[in-house]
Parts: sequence; structure tokens; C-alpha cells
Amino acid sequence: MARRLRIAVGALAGALLAVQAFRIDRTNPPVEQDVAAPAGVEALLRRACYNCHSHETVWPWYSHVAPVSWLLAHDVSEGRRELNFSTWAAYPAAKKVRKLRKSADEVAKRKMPPWYYALVHPEARLADGEREMLRAWTAEEIARLAP
Repeated sequence: MARRLRIAVGALAGALLAVQAFRIDRTNPPVEQDVAAPAGVEALLRRACYNCHSHETVWPWYSHVAPVSWLLAHDVSEGRRELNFSTWAAYPAAKKVRKLRKSADEVAKRKMPPWYYALVHPEARLADGEREMLRAWTAEEIARLAP
């Protein structure tokens, strides 16, 4: 029994070591033009959203350790695909309105930021007043973009 356990632990350690050879892309492309928002809203977006939804991702030490690195890279890629504040200026007005509506809905329903992200990034947790600030800003932007 002890021999089987040692073999299993050794195999697992070997597999974890082997997967380190498969590196992920942790690049941050150039920022085209950030979203224009009041200072308080911009600070909130940077603190709670930019790590996944911009080209200004701060890659933590554990982003170099597979398989966690794969999960992080997937989440950042998906986040940038869904909404990227670094390319916001290039979005047509109708797309901005759709993204703002979806974002406001997900923040209101506490889907964003995801619980697992906020667990390891407590600075990203949103208080009710901050959620309200984002809701008010998105409503103003939607009214401005889609009169």
C-alpha cells in the first residue's frame, strides 16, 4: 500500500513538473485608448475590472505555474473578448451600449467580479455603493450614446 502511494505521488509530481514546459502567453498588447470616465469610476474600473478586461493585466507569480496559469490565461482572454477597456474607443456606439447594459446587469447580479477572482483579489470586491456608482455611470453613458 505504501509503495503504491509513493508511486502515485511520484507520478503526480512528475506530471506537474512536465506540464511546466507548456507556457502560456502573458502579454499585454498596447493600449489603444482607455474608456473616458469620471475619476472615481475610472479608479473603480481599474481596481475591480482592468486585470481581466484590459491590456493592463498584472500577471501574479502563480500565473507562471501550470495548470493554474492556463486557467488565468483563459479567464483573461475571455474577459478581453467580452469587454476590453483598452480598445473601448474603437467600439461603435451600439456595441458600447450593449457592453454597458450587459456589464451593469452582471455587476448588479454580483456575477462580476467573479467570486473566485475576488477571493484572491480582495481589492476587486465591490461594496453596494460602488455597485451603485457603476450602475449610475453606465446609465449615464447609455443615455449619452443612445439618445
